[in-house]
Amino acid sequence: MMIVIGLITLISLFVLPNLTSYFKVSLNSAAREIASIIKEAYNSTVITGRVHRIVYDLKENKYWVEGGPANALMETKESREREERRKRYAKSSDEQPTSQFSLASQITKKKLALPRGVKFEDLITQQSPDPIKEGLAYTHFFPHGLTEKTLIHLQDESNHHVSLGVSPLVGRTDLFERYVDAKEAFGH
Repeated sequence: MMIVIGLITLISLFVLPNLTSYFKVSLNSAAREIASIIKEAYNSTVITGRVHRIVYDLKENKYWVEGGPANALMETKESREREERRKRYAKSSDEQPTSQFSLASQITKKKLALPRGVKFEDLITQQSPDPIKEGLAYTHFFPHGLTEKTLIHLQDESNHHVSLGVSPLVGRTDLFERYVDAKEAFGH
């Protein structure tokens, strides 16, 4: 019995650190993939002259890129309220507004899922300085080269954290291997 317990202890000493490093590798690869998608969306926006946005589904832990017209505006609290009023007073209850945005299949052919064990912890954007922990969140890219400032926090099952800070001027993404706040990520 002592030999069996000794073997189990010995095996767990080798397996648990590898399992923890597996999750950290998944977390880091997810962060690099998101940073790559951000750069592709930025480049596509500048080249095509159309507004793009990355959609983050915090419930499903998925993300994808959508393209819109050159003159699309960011959704605000006021614009959402105006759209709700318009829906209430629309003549036909079956009338569904069509979105200005659709999947940008040249960048993401489908909705991309985070690796197993990795999730969006929260996002902070220019539209919402308070952390967004549920629903959909966006990072907008505009044809003249500006990007919506966004801070993305990822977390894995081993409680490792990675933060991605999207710069508003050049669409550059800074990667931090810990949870950082907006002040540290953007310097103000």
